[in-house]
Amino acid sequence: MLFDNNNVWNQERKGSPSNGLFGKLKRSGTTTTSVGLFNNPNFATAAGFEQAASDTIERAQLIVERIWRAPENGENEMRKVVKNLDRLSDTLCCVIDMAEFIRNAHPDRTILDAANNAYSTLCSYMNTLNTDTRLHKVLSMVMRDQTIVAQFTPDEIMTAKVFLRDFEKSGIHLPNEQRSQFVGLCDEIIQLGRAFVQNNPRSIRQIKVEPSRLNGLSSSTIKSLTHSDGHAYIGTDYTESHAILKYAKDEDVRREMYRGMNSATDESVMILEALMRRRGELGELVGKESYGHLQLQDKMAKTPENVDAFLNTLVKHQQPAVDADVQLLKAAKAKITGSKEPVEIMAWDRDYYMNILSASYQAVHPSLPISPYFSVGSVMQGLSRLFKNMYGIHFEPDSINPGETWHSQVRKLKVVCENEGTIGTMYCDLFARNGKGTNAAHYTVRTSRRVDDDDAINDLAYADPSQRERIHATLDTSNGAQIRGRQGLYQLPVIVLTCDFPTPRSNSMPTLLSFYEVETLFHEMGHAMHSMLGRTDFHNVAGTRCATDFVELPSILMEHFVSDPQVLSLFASDYRTREPLPYELVKTYLDHRKRFSGIDTNYQIVMAQLDQRYHSPIAVQKEFSAAKVWHQLQNENGAFRGGENSMWPTQFTHLFGYGSGYYSYLFDRTLARRVWQSCFEKNPLDRENGMRFREQVLRWGGARDPWECVASVLDERDAATIVNGDQAAMRQVGDWGIDV
Repeated sequence: MLFDNNNVWNQERKGSPSNGLFGKLKRSGTTTTSVGLFNNPNFATAAGFEQAASDTIERAQLIVERIWRAPENGENEMRKVVKNLDRLSDTLCCVIDMAEFIRNAHPDRTILDAANNAYSTLCSYMNTLNTDTRLHKVLSMVMRDQTIVAQFTPDEIMTAKVFLRDFEKSGIHLPNEQRSQFVGLCDEIIQLGRAFVQNNPRSIRQIKVEPSRLNGLSSSTIKSLTHSDGHAYIGTDYTESHAILKYAKDEDVRREMYRGMNSATDESVMILEALMRRRGELGELVGKESYGHLQLQDKMAKTPENVDAFLNTLVKHQQPAVDADVQLLKAAKAKITGSKEPVEIMAWDRDYYMNILSASYQAVHPSLPISPYFSVGSVMQGLSRLFKNMYGIHFEPDSINPGETWHSQVRKLKVVCENEGTIGTMYCDLFARNGKGTNAAHYTVRTSRRVDDDDAINDLAYADPSQRERIHATLDTSNGAQIRGRQGLYQLPVIVLTCDFPTPRSNSMPTLLSFYEVETLFHEMGHAMHSMLGRTDFHNVAGTRCATDFVELPSILMEHFVSDPQVLSLFASDYRTREPLPYELVKTYLDHRKRFSGIDTNYQIVMAQLDQRYHSPIAVQKEFSAAKVWHQLQNENGAFRGGENSMWPTQFTHLFGYGSGYYSYLFDRTLARRVWQSCFEKNPLDRENGMRFREQVLRWGGARDPWECVASVLDERDAATIVNGDQAAMRQVGDWGIDV
């Protein structure tokens, strides 16, 4: 198999035909000259990145000039403004997105630095465009002209709205003085955010205890923690701190560690509060009630009030599962402590008693190893077979030219539709190596868009006459592909999947995955299919360029397929004997994993609620206290007491990255569960339902109201309750709940 046996891949790289994972491998070309990364000659050397950035800015500026002058050039040019803005965005993103990936994955420091510099240069240029009042003015004129708007396709209208919202999120519509304030606040928020993420927030860095009080930990661990003075010193931000909460029998030691782990310096609290306050001021500056109102206006949720409706309903729906989990812990504590009185589970008790009960469960329900049934190659083969059943598409290995990829481990696949032919390219960088990131990720290197109507030749009218011939020679006129059944020519999407799986030890010993790793691969492939099948006419709404509280739906949905017996039968077999996976092994694993998932989900809900409250109007109030808000929320919805003196939120770095959007993953989990139940639970290989999901959800990218997308694949009753996307819809989604 292509991902399991290096001989197969080496034959392909040398140009030798061989039977691979998905069929006959094609012969590579014979050239030894580097074609450049992703077959782009500009990226064959480090110097090429700088030149590419310069050329891209020159090319982009012609489009900018054309848009600026559209009003003086008549209705036909005004009709092309949205298309030209989309071309402008694509021109920049084709280099920015590629450079972003390369700076995170390339093993050559020289190339990495060059990509980073190109990325920074182009992002800086793009930021100037985001605050370009002339571009905003022309687009606003177009959108006010109903004669022009009446000619727009639905894709085009959505693209225009996205551009307009993005401009206004940058404060571009504000008077000059307020716009200067906006820029100043944004700069301050970035500085505070960096300090918040990089700061070590704990005021208690270690605890000191007698080694005799560490009963429950291994003797080797206790010995390693004990210093020459006879005391054990345990850091509050290291692995040992979590071991204390999980294994230490002495409750007082666990309490002391918990409070140390969740302590906070005055400085870290001040940074957190300042960050929230400045964000609140930013929201008010642009006429919103809060930062949350500013951030959520283009999401499925639309408003913080709607998010609150979803989370409050979800809390109630999940409460029985939380109560059941806590009762198990209470019973364990009462038994172990010998208490005749009712016991209470404190925050520092949670991990300790969960670990005891988990160990007891495993002793009664032992399971055999499951990973021998999941080689990387077999899982990839299973995904191809699954997508063929669902969507009529499959993967085929594609030859790699010299210099096309950044490492010899990378595999290249064509994504082929049985009706449309090749619809995209996927590079798979699945194995760990030094210097490579450890997180699984999906990168869009190039999105889909229609290109035969680009009219790029007329950009040259805005170039210096002495440079027109040179620029004309650089115009890409070969980038479009004919897709069977579709009018026009399209730029095909290119994506990269990266994982951190161990490298195969030999051709007879492939990399074997845990069940969690299989889910991870399915999850990322959900994003990949969104990119491949979300082929709109416009780059800015293609694939995963959609609302952030919608984008995880296709990927989370894919996780449901992993545990289905019909899907597993497509690929899960012992790599040595080819015996199929006994489903009882999967069931035992899933049953064990579900234990205490009610508590885990409650924790995620509380974090999402905290994110909402910190980004609500209270952040700009004089008496705003981050600690008070946290403690009040813990008392309302937290599963355990004991956190009254803690200040864990100073460690919640997602507050900066998500900024009022942390609810999104929970929201998409509930949607994905409902879509799974409605479309795929009875028959996950059903082509009719697969094509319905492809046509009603995936193919739209971000060009359609996501509420309409979801409603289109649910039954009539569910669809009617959510299609309006209002507060009632958010409550309904919360009441569907999360499978625990």
